[in-house]
Amino acid sequence: MSILLYLFKAWMIGIAIAAPVGPIGMLCIKKTLELGIKGALLVGLGAALADSVYGLIAALGLTAVSHIMTQVAGALKLIGGIFLLYLAYKEAKSGVASNEAHVSEKSRIKLVSEVFFLTLTNPMTILSFVGIFASIGAGSSQGLESITMVVGIFLGSMTWWCVLGTVITKIKHNLPKIWLERIKWVSCFILASFGLVAIFSSLMN
Repeated sequence: MSILLYLFKAWMIGIAIAAPVGPIGMLCIKKTLELGIKGALLVGLGAALADSVYGLIAALGLTAVSHIMTQVAGALKLIGGIFLLYLAYKEAKSGVASNEAHVSEKSRIKLVSEVFFLTLTNPMTILSFVGIFASIGAGSSQGLESITMVVGIFLGSMTWWCVLGTVITKIKHNLPKIWLERIKWVSCFILASFGLVAIFSSLMN
């Protein structure tokens, strides 16, 4: 397989992993409304880096690691659920800016780190990678192919977050502030709901 074709396949996988609506998507919408396109880029960077980590595991064919991650999905659900509740509480306390708010360097790093951790502990991310790579029959890759896979997944994931951020930014300018406030609370409710479902699911398992 040529490197360009390999890169394109990895790019498509990155989009497929990022596109489903979930807690990361809701957080991206919330941060875009609050910070503008840079909010989407920061959330997207954290998610894309985490996707790249799992992409590297899959590209190297580390079946044992993938198996272990699947086995500890219950614990990851609990950790991710608690973290989602924390994020929902944090976002509920934050305000809604009608104009793009300033964000410090420390806040940028914190946001990227939070999203990175949330994506890593998201069982759906793990199961999505296991399912996608099993369906395409990806085996162990070496050297340039592994690097290409990681880069492609990162670019695909960032492509989705950039598109979503751009759309939300365009919509934001046509929304009254009352609707921004409502979207904020809907976002917090959905984050908390995902968190409670994850916690309940982990305890049931």
